[in-house]
Amino acid sequence: MKWSSIFRKALSVCALVAVVGSFLGCETTGAGGAGGGAGVMAQGRPSAALTPDVTNTTYQRGDKLTIDFDQGLPTPWQQVITEDGTITLPLNQRIVAAGKRKAELEKEIQQIYVPNYLRRLTVNVRSEERSYFVQGEVRTPGQRPHTGLITALKAIAAAGDFTDYAKKSDVEIHRATGERIHMNAKKALKDPAKYDVPVYPGDTVYVNRRLW
Repeated sequence: MKWSSIFRKALSVCALVAVVGSFLGCETTGAGGAGGGAGVMAQGRPSAALTPDVTNTTYQRGDKLTIDFDQGLPTPWQQVITEDGTITLPLNQRIVAAGKRKAELEKEIQQIYVPNYLRRLTVNVRSEERSYFVQGEVRTPGQRPHTGLITALKAIAAAGDFTDYAKKSDVEIHRATGERIHMNAKKALKDPAKYDVPVYPGDTVYVNRRLW
């Protein structure tokens, strides 16, 4: 009887150990599961890449940039991105700005001057809100936001279209850089791919008035 009692107690202890071990094993798996759960939740959160960020906006031709230097160079330095996508920096340094983001352009400007001209330099690039203007013989002239790919015909349409006195054969696009382009809107309406002219931020589309 004594040995039988001892044997039963031993079995009970083994069973208890097995239960505890199983419970601990579940807890360990659960912790791993919690880790996995955390991973799933992390995947479920919006990634930084999906969060809107104005610094990811690329500069375009016609954008007016203001560049601040913390030392050694004229500041603020203002430039309009030209038709070829470039700006001119102090010391007659030229750089492509169109198609680049704020941080990318700042880094490239810094690398031009450090260490060739300066030991250190902090660069800050600022840009104005993008807009263009439509004036002359359109129904609702004025300033409008530049939100993407804009052409002269699209700009005129956004301004309510031509008035009855518009000279469609002579529409002027005044670039922010000072360049002036003449466009025949009659031809552009028939073949926009060939004759329609892109409008960049800061440009003015001017529709002349016909004489009769």
